[in-house]
Amino acid sequence: MHALSPPDEGPLHGLVASRIETYGGRHRAPAQSTAGSRYPRGGPMLDPSHQYLQHYVPFAKGSGQARGLSPMKLREPEPEKRHGGHFRVGLPHSPKLKDVTKARELEVRLHTFSMFGMPRLPPEERRHWEIGEGRDSGLAVEKSWRELVPEHKEMSRELCHQQEALWELLTTELIYVRKLKIMTDLLAAGLLNLQRVGLLTDVSVETLFGNVPSLIRAHQSFWEEVLGPALEGMRASGQPLDPLSLQSGFLTFGQRFQPYVQYCLRVKQTMAYARKQQDNNPLFHAFLQWCEKHKRSGRQTLGDLLIKPHQRITKYPLLLQAVLKRSPGTQAQEALNAMIAAVESFLRHINGQVRQGEEQESLVAAAQRIGPYEVLEPPSEEVEKSLRPFSTLDLTSPMLGVAPKHTRQLLLEGPVRVKEGREGKLDVYLFLFSDVLLVTKPQRKGDKAKVIRPPLMLEKLVFRPLRDPRRLLSRGAFPSPSPGEGEGGVGMGIK
Repeated sequence: MHALSPPDEGPLHGLVASRIETYGGRHRAPAQSTAGSRYPRGGPMLDPSHQYLQHYVPFAKGSGQARGLSPMKLREPEPEKRHGGHFRVGLPHSPKLKDVTKARELEVRLHTFSMFGMPRLPPEERRHWEIGEGRDSGLAVEKSWRELVPEHKEMSRELCHQQEALWELLTTELIYVRKLKIMTDLLAAGLLNLQRVGLLTDVSVETLFGNVPSLIRAHQSFWEEVLGPALEGMRASGQPLDPLSLQSGFLTFGQRFQPYVQYCLRVKQTMAYARKQQDNNPLFHAFLQWCEKHKRSGRQTLGDLLIKPHQRITKYPLLLQAVLKRSPGTQAQEALNAMIAAVESFLRHINGQVRQGEEQESLVAAAQRIGPYEVLEPPSEEVEKSLRPFSTLDLTSPMLGVAPKHTRQLLLEGPVRVKEGREGKLDVYLFLFSDVLLVTKPQRKGDKAKVIRPPLMLEKLVFRPLRDPRRLLSRGAFPSPSPGEGEGGVGMGIK
């Protein structure tokens, strides 16, 4: 496939434009990256699958601009005339003057990158961020599969459609890897080079792109070991691509693409961090604008790039199903069904890990709201010291009697009134977890609740469905089941 030239960079505005115009107009960035790869303008855009991992959406484009945070609006203080000359107003350490100085320095550095290319990173950083220099030279295909099959005109229409579906799998793989490398070769490399001169040091490159190199290496290995050999066999034989040649590679899909588990676990926090930096950090917003206009980026925004791994990993079942739909042979259909099952099994594993991570985060947040549990009122300081190790309630510890993959969850919470003695009533706040019920008393100071009753294990409770699902208890503290009760909320009784 002949590489398509990316779109020319649009007009630059603000400080960067003024500096470039000073040096003689627009300059094109080098067409070749430090890793030897060229970036195409684009190709078939992938629609994200709505079947798996469907809750991650890229943040809105230009959110920083909408809030008026563009760094290009920074201006020098107005000069003041004094003794016939112009003098700058403001102290040397004025925050505004410091911001203007940083913006000017960023402008100069980005202009240098545009003219002379991205500098090489130090060896220790290069080992992590530069992905196999020269390996991209083999990642290229012809414009169409028909160039490799001389007798394509004699093929059936169904077989031609099958080859089109397989060709889409190959070509979109290359396009995706090149887009991933925008994050490492342009964004990450640019940030690291700027941080070496003291700019944007408050932005964590690891938080934004830490796991992306592992994704790129996984896909490059997948190409070299699975897709590439199948393509070479097609070139050598002049025969259509056989789906069976891909079977062994897709049956080991989960082992090959394990880095996606970590990426999907962190993508929600990563995008929130990127959005916060873009909205609140004018220099970072200016850097992203420069990257978006760079010819190698194809005008991809940071949000677009961060969501691409999620879109790609969920696209494989759809690509394989398209091949299956157009494959007439029984053997090919069985192989493709096995390949699809392997990919979907891995996606379910990712979903389970993501769900478990979210449940753990919710549990930690709930545990932070619940204070220490004082078992007894200590009569002396010595007794208090002895009881202290037992006055904690670790809700994040594993549940008893179940597998470690099952984590404790907060199912329900709310205020109720319980009986206190014969006539008294007490307002309490209940937390219902997967295995335990906590009776707490909200504290006046702060937002924590104090456990005031021994934890009640759910295996010792009896639950009855009630008519009103919004009510937790119908009467009393923990009423025993009785005839007629069971029509309003959740009735509970102790065994």
